[in-house]
Amino acid sequence: MAWMTYISNWFEQDDWYEGLQRANMSQVRQVGLLAAGCQPWNKDVCAANGDRFAYCATLAIYIYQLDHRYNEFKLHAIMSEHKKTITAISWCPHNPDLFASGSADNLVIIWNVAEQKVIAKLDNTKESSLSKVEVCMSIFPQY
Repeated sequence: MAWMTYISNWFEQDDWYEGLQRANMSQVRQVGLLAAGCQPWNKDVCAANGDRFAYCATLAIYIYQLDHRYNEFKLHAIMSEHKKTITAISWCPHNPDLFASGSADNLVIIWNVAEQKVIAKLDNTKESSLSKVEVCMSIFPQY
């Protein structure tokens, strides 16, 4: 963060072009990546289905889809609705566009990935998040 403040000070000067020259952005490179809110201890926050996979940070779900042209996964959507830590996700076995997430806020959310929106919420659920999500996917076969 300190380097960002240092560089931004150059750009606050009167001569923006001179600031750009001094920063020499061609020499700036990424040396690491912070996993913001990643939960490596929890196997229930990663799920795959066909050419998509999802993983959860603390409050957001990242959906990646395989780009067949380049044979690599690309970020398709970031879904965020929970107010407390997401503890489990699962894809719907009947519809590849749907998945459910459960969290510490006792809420299970059914998501539509294609439309990037919430389609159902079940609150005040008391079971473990994983069982909530699995039950959710089995009781919503009509989606």
